[in-house]
Amino acid sequence: MLKPGWYLSGTDWFAQLPDAPHLSNNDQTVIGQLAHLFGDESIFGPARTVAATHAILLAVEQLGDTMTHAAGTHDLTELARLLCGLNLIQAHLTQTVQRIAEHVNGRTFTGLAAAPDSAVQALTDSLSTAGAGGEISAGHLKDAHLILRTVIQ
Repeated sequence: MLKPGWYLSGTDWFAQLPDAPHLSNNDQTVIGQLAHLFGDESIFGPARTVAATHAILLAVEQLGDTMTHAAGTHDLTELARLLCGLNLIQAHLTQTVQRIAEHVNGRTFTGLAAAPDSAVQALTDSLSTAGAGGEISAGHLKDAHLILRTVIQ
């Protein structure tokens, strides 16, 4: 669950879906399957973590390719929806990295109990810095989204 943060735009991305373009029925079924696989009642564990990371990587590669080769197929409404979604994605990644830093610092991960204190501290510091940078990135995405919303109204 995403915690409130200064870097969130406050826009409900999911409320925008009824007006968004839709995939074919077969492809939309895959989205439902992913929602079921990774939903609130899913099982936690390394296999789901790998699967979630894999799905995210496939999706962001698609976004990158689309913005490289087909940006012109999107209007400003779609760009605003994308920026809103990227803000939420960055916020989720930021908070995940921050949770990882907390668990590294607490030596929650199997194997960290035997790790040298200096390595655990360096890892914690690196992850904490990444989390702080993620907040800045999410904040810039929020600003871009809000600016664009004023342009298209």
